[in-house]
Amino acid sequence: MRQMLAISDFIFSVYQDTDYETITRTAESGLATIDRAGQSPATQRTGKPLQTISINGQILGNSGGSTLDRLRGFINQEPQIVVKGDGTVLGLWMVVRVTETGTRLLDDGVAIKTTFQVELQEYHA
Repeated sequence: MRQMLAISDFIFSVYQDTDYETITRTAESGLATIDRAGQSPATQRTGKPLQTISINGQILGNSGGSTLDRLRGFINQEPQIVVKGDGTVLGLWMVVRVTETGTRLLDDGVAIKTTFQVELQEYHA
């Protein structure tokens, strides 16, 4: 089975209806600007900030809740290994936020379309 990305044993995959539409990985320089009286601000390297990954997608049908419940379960757990679909190991990451928006609601409140965002933060001990 082909996968797009795996967080521990959770697999984002077209074949499991757990695919995503966009993924954004952010790395920053770790520079801080310090204001100085009568001079231009000084720039100082403060250390390498942790990288982040943001995964955005949508789930059609009523399986969105259980899928996102599994991802929410990672929030209070230890760091998880993250692996890209091509086999590249990205290392240990923490799931820090799962946002879910249900639309096209049925009369029982179940969403036909669920958009989601999963935010990860790089982990170093």
